[in-house]
Amino acid sequence: MSVQAATYYDLLGVHRRAQPANLRTAYRRLAQRYHPDKMPGNAKAEQVMAALNQAYAVLSDPEQRAEYDSQIQDLEISRRRAHESFAEIVEDQGAAWPWYLLFATITFCAAVVGITVYFNYVPH
Repeated sequence: MSVQAATYYDLLGVHRRAQPANLRTAYRRLAQRYHPDKMPGNAKAEQVMAALNQAYAVLSDPEQRAEYDSQIQDLEISRRRAHESFAEIVEDQGAAWPWYLLFATITFCAAVVGITVYFNYVPH
């Protein structure tokens, strides 16, 4: 899964608390749309269909679905903890950005550009 990873629920376009009948309906609708027989030679359709098959296989089995849901929940908890620890670092006054350095850098760059322009383009 990526940063904002798509879950099997997102792939099938259903809510996490969707009933098995809704899962089946969503799977069949997408399977008819992306079936490789309807798009011969399309490698993307084969990849999508493989992902749909895997998602439906996990979500249609109650035990696998419960395990998958717990993995999603664990991942969300770890993301929340990481976000909270990052927020603590950012909010820490000791880690505040020294803005005077930014202004000093900009002033220095402006002076260098001004001196360069003066000596190269102003007639003496």
